[in-house]
Amino acid sequence: MNNSRYSRRALLKHMGVSAAMLPLLSTEKAQGATAVTSDGHPKRFVAVTHANGVVANQFYPTGTDLSAPLPKILASLEPFKAKMIIPQGIDYTNILDSGQQYDGHFSYCSTLTGTRIKVSGSEGNNSSRKATAASIDQLISDNLVAKGVNLKAPLLTLGIKSVGDGCSTSWRAGGQQNAAELDPARLFMKLFSGTNMPPAQIMTNNMRQQSILDFVKGEFGAFGKRLGPTDRAKIDEHMQAVRELEIRIKNAGSVMQPAVSCSGPMQTSGSDGKALAKNMFDIVAVALKCDITRVVTITMFDDGGGDGNSFPFLGINTDYHSVAHDTSTGGKANKATIDAWIYSNVANLATQLNATQEGDKTALDNSVIATFSDMDDGANHYNGKIPITLTGSCGGFFKTNKNIKYSKTPLNKLLTALSNAMDLPVMGVGDAKYAGTLPELTS
Repeated sequence: MNNSRYSRRALLKHMGVSAAMLPLLSTEKAQGATAVTSDGHPKRFVAVTHANGVVANQFYPTGTDLSAPLPKILASLEPFKAKMIIPQGIDYTNILDSGQQYDGHFSYCSTLTGTRIKVSGSEGNNSSRKATAASIDQLISDNLVAKGVNLKAPLLTLGIKSVGDGCSTSWRAGGQQNAAELDPARLFMKLFSGTNMPPAQIMTNNMRQQSILDFVKGEFGAFGKRLGPTDRAKIDEHMQAVRELEIRIKNAGSVMQPAVSCSGPMQTSGSDGKALAKNMFDIVAVALKCDITRVVTITMFDDGGGDGNSFPFLGINTDYHSVAHDTSTGGKANKATIDAWIYSNVANLATQLNATQEGDKTALDNSVIATFSDMDDGANHYNGKIPITLTGSCGGFFKTNKNIKYSKTPLNKLLTALSNAMDLPVMGVGDAKYAGTLPELTS
């Protein structure tokens, strides 16, 4: 196929629509000089941060590999365990070294930076929630832009009921937080409306219950005849995914309100945590597969005490923070149920990426989904032994199917390894005293 004639850039120019409307076509696999696999497919980084730690004995596998069935909390990721790494025993060493080892809630916002403002006393306070450096999602995204990778959304920063503390785990620089998008409907319109479609026309289409896909389907049909069968199939697959998302979000529109305006959890249909998470993760899946973005951070729930978030769709109506502190048998069972639901959303994203073929690999193989919390257990707030998972090898950078046990190992080194996986060649992230990487992840 002639790349100059059928490149994505030429196709977009011909059709006058945004990259949101197209999947990554094989005609332009070499876009950008960085963060691509050896066969030219894009690498992708997704960070998912969640509050209140985990129930350890229902989270961590045993053995050195992941051959045994995964425990309850990670059970939804069972189909992908051969593509996973569980790095046990990673610490927020910078916080432990400052003597604030039970400071979980105040460390959440700075999870992806390996830094945090230091305060006096055994525990932090609201002023200590600030990072002193950029988070790795911002660093990776900036590197892509600097190397000429042109994406509609170089960095997506999203939140799911994370407004209580005003916390996003994404930072442009020290003290400068990236605001999280909280409304799936608004996110959908931002990503999937054509850049050349006038705003008034977008509004008219919405009012008429018309799909933005209808705006360009004629052009797709005509131009698609000039593509090979593989590229046509990828266009059809991703257009269908966008269509399904649009219909579901549109149907929820009558009851969905932007979460940013809410002071507490939204219990109306289409706007509870379950619906918001499903919509957000589905939008992220399409955005990644369509090469709208390659870097995403999703902050799930705020991390303050008494945050008001509960899980009635799981049969748990108690405040999330209270559940995390309930050490009774029933309390631990409820916490594990919440944890398992959180990771089921990660599994949803992994499923969609894994179903998308890219050469002899899948989009999941070419990505890494990294999950983090800010404490080992919600009952003790301890900043060591942080529950972390890596799903996907980032184009073969990570050697997967591993359960690695570390001791007194700084989170900063894992952040460095993730940056290196995305072709950002840094020697360290955050405080220089914690520089270095984790060779066990790549050998």
